[in-house]
Amino acid sequence: MDDLEQLVERLDHLLGRVDEAEEPLRSDVYELLDGVDALHRSAVRALVDALPPGAAEELAARHPALEWLFAAYAPDERALAEAALDGIRPFLHSHGGDVQVLDAADGIVRVRLEGACDGCSASAATLQHGVEEALRGAFPRFRALEVERTDAPSHPPPGAPLTPAGRDLPMFPGG
Repeated sequence: MDDLEQLVERLDHLLGRVDEAEEPLRSDVYELLDGVDALHRSAVRALVDALPPGAAEELAARHPALEWLFAAYAPDERALAEAALDGIRPFLHSHGGDVQVLDAADGIVRVRLEGACDGCSASAATLQHGVEEALRGAFPRFRALEVERTDAPSHPPPGAPLTPAGRDLPMFPGG
């Protein structure tokens, strides 16, 4: 057994003892641990984001403690993608549509358009100028967007042209 395993076992033992503590001490200790965890999570993410591509993986492969740390504090890419898309959802809803995040891993976000967006002939523009921009702006590790296609028949967009607020795409050359 190495030092890291012994430390993890000791921490598990101590957490078990905290579970046996009386209130309000138990709640105070867990609040303290949650605060330290949030601080560490923020610091580790900032550190990993500052490293060149592949460096975190290389370090993790050489140091078991770093491998554990990076795995424990790995960003939830799906949650990051959902948060990024929350900004574009009101726009999509105004056109009777929505976007569902199916998966997010290694910077690749897989989505499905729903409602009026599904099969909409303007959905490519919606993705390019709305969904993808939202992901690029709020998801630092975003690399690519994959769209799950459905068998919905193609149809014209409902109402006004599907461009994000403040973005006008010319409808005619030179327009």
